[in-house]
Amino acid sequence: MSPKVRSQTPTDPELLGCPRCDLISRIGGLETGEKAQCTRCGYTLLSQSEYRVDRLLAYSVTAILLLVFALTLDFIQYDSSGLTQSMTLLDAAWQLSYFHEKLLAVIVLLTVILYPLLYLFCLIAVFVAINMNASAMARYCLRLSAHVKPWLMVDVFLLGTLISLIKISGLANVQLKLGFWLFCGFVVFLLVTYYLVNTMNLWSVVGKRTTPSRDVKAGVTAHEQGYKVCEVCHRVVPFGVSDCPCCGDDIDRHWWRSPQATLALIVAAAVLLVPAHWLPIMETVRFGDAQPSTIIGGVVELWQSGDAPIAVIVFVASLVIPVAKILALLGLMALARWQTPQAVNHRLVLYKITDWIGRWSMIDIFVVAILVALVRSGTVMSVYPGSAAIAFGAAVVLTMLAAMSFDTRLFWREAKK
Repeated sequence: MSPKVRSQTPTDPELLGCPRCDLISRIGGLETGEKAQCTRCGYTLLSQSEYRVDRLLAYSVTAILLLVFALTLDFIQYDSSGLTQSMTLLDAAWQLSYFHEKLLAVIVLLTVILYPLLYLFCLIAVFVAINMNASAMARYCLRLSAHVKPWLMVDVFLLGTLISLIKISGLANVQLKLGFWLFCGFVVFLLVTYYLVNTMNLWSVVGKRTTPSRDVKAGVTAHEQGYKVCEVCHRVVPFGVSDCPCCGDDIDRHWWRSPQATLALIVAAAVLLVPAHWLPIMETVRFGDAQPSTIIGGVVELWQSGDAPIAVIVFVASLVIPVAKILALLGLMALARWQTPQAVNHRLVLYKITDWIGRWSMIDIFVVAILVALVRSGTVMSVYPGSAAIAFGAAVVLTMLAAMSFDTRLFWREAKK
């Protein structure tokens, strides 16, 4: 197998579209270490890098093996009132399903285990396919990995686990088992692989070569010239073509990137946040005495117990971020119609922050998943998911979808008017 991958940027200039602002740029040959950015919004359209395939394969395989072993070993153990209880990583999903919270169980299972595994297997398949000259398989796997990436939440889950341990450390003796440390290693290798892989570099290797019409001009938006921009590989595609000829992605799938879809998702998320913060998110039973806890109640409990930094983290992630994200998206939708070209970059920075922070609101769901799976000693001490858990989890997912559906191209279209 070839030890290195280097994108084959053609000598002749290539036309690429910006998925953020829709401007078409002409990209010439790039040297290793160089990158081409959109001249209007600064989005990286193409970068040229060189890296060792065997090293990335080693990272990916190591991450998979660490997760597989972590799934088979005890994750956390605690001792309370003479009773010893332990949990595995899979218990975080299975116990939620047992208490009829199947949607929450699916969210945990997908974002923490299945999607990360799928992402890593896709990358391995891409590198193997490149070596075998199987471009079709490489394109499919690389495209699939691009759709899975936004839903990888292993780092959020790890932080949620640490917060869970702090919440129960005063009530029981908690021990971190080998499965936990293997999972920490998995998170490290996954994140390293995630940041080292140059997706656009790979598209230059496996993507089909496309030649847009000579009528297409750089410096003008694709929409103004009757073209669309593929959000996966950044190639320019004529109106009326549903599948990108370079990567094969379904371009018509992006119909939901509209103000109407964004507004509908925002409203739905805002409605769900009311019961999510009003109803108990979990219920703790100690010696037969049930103590329901809301999200705010959990923050107050952490603060009063002396864990002020953790209380602040949970408060920001569970209350500030979801509400701020909804208000920010509503504000961006309104400001897109009343702004000058000079204000566009400020709006764009706000959108990028809003899009990035949304996933961290899932911390509370992961805290509930860990506590429900770990603390289950009957009437002595047990934790059960509350009615607010499903509402809060759905609200977080909807806010993430709302940010994904927000069409940043509106900034420039409206400003131009």
